[in-house]
Amino acid sequence: MLELYYYENSICAERALMALGEKRIDDWVPHHIDLFKREQFDPAYLKLNPKAQVPTLVHDGEVIRESSIICDYLDDLRDEHPLKPNNRTHAAQMQEWITEADAGGFEGVAALSFVAVFRAKLMAMSEADRSAYWAGQTDVARTQRQQSCVFDGLDSPYAIRAIAAWERMFGNIDRALEDGRPWLMGEAFTLAEVNLAPFVARLDGLRMLPVWLDDRPRALAWWRRVQARPSYAEARVGPSAGEAETYAAEGVKAVDGLRRRRDDYVKRYG
Repeated sequence: MLELYYYENSICAERALMALGEKRIDDWVPHHIDLFKREQFDPAYLKLNPKAQVPTLVHDGEVIRESSIICDYLDDLRDEHPLKPNNRTHAAQMQEWITEADAGGFEGVAALSFVAVFRAKLMAMSEADRSAYWAGQTDVARTQRQQSCVFDGLDSPYAIRAIAAWERMFGNIDRALEDGRPWLMGEAFTLAEVNLAPFVARLDGLRMLPVWLDDRPRALAWWRRVQARPSYAEARVGPSAGEAETYAAEGVKAVDGLRRRRDDYVKRYG
């Protein structure tokens, strides 16, 4: 039996959901974990995922954690509709994209989301309520990132790192497509796209993509192709219907400042 524990608006869970769609796997059992109801801290779930994170995959009683690992596992589960190149060298090169997304993409999107969407909400709380919000978290690094973004906004070093990470990522994407290939690894859609898509979708939902893609038409066309995949719609990638309007409205407010900082970064570092 294949079971997936996920939250519908989690960018990491969207990776796993998109992989399931690409692999045409439909015989799996969904377990929705509502993060805002703090269901990730339920003792039974903590036994599956001590970090209190989603997604978690359980296959015949065996637990697989971390979204990129789950996607790789799902690809190996069935030979049909492969998401990895057959060539070992190309498979290793594909892994570079995933590693880059894991290293900078998630933190970058999380930082910009907090700066744009959650900062005002948390700053409006009392100090006691803010402390309670962070008290249950199990990842000190995540808490420090969130607090820096809330208190310092776009001046947070995490926001600057986010700008640098996505400038590098989108530059690499645009250069990879210079030879006319449709996907990052060539003619085939792979785990490189699956693992990047939810992160880019969050930037899109925040209306921040033009900051990086206005002058990168190849990368923009690639993103439109990703969005056209059936798995993208099936996984409901991007901010949920209930939150999309808020993400867009709050993200737009931060775009001008974000663009200035991105331009400053490019002038300084090229």
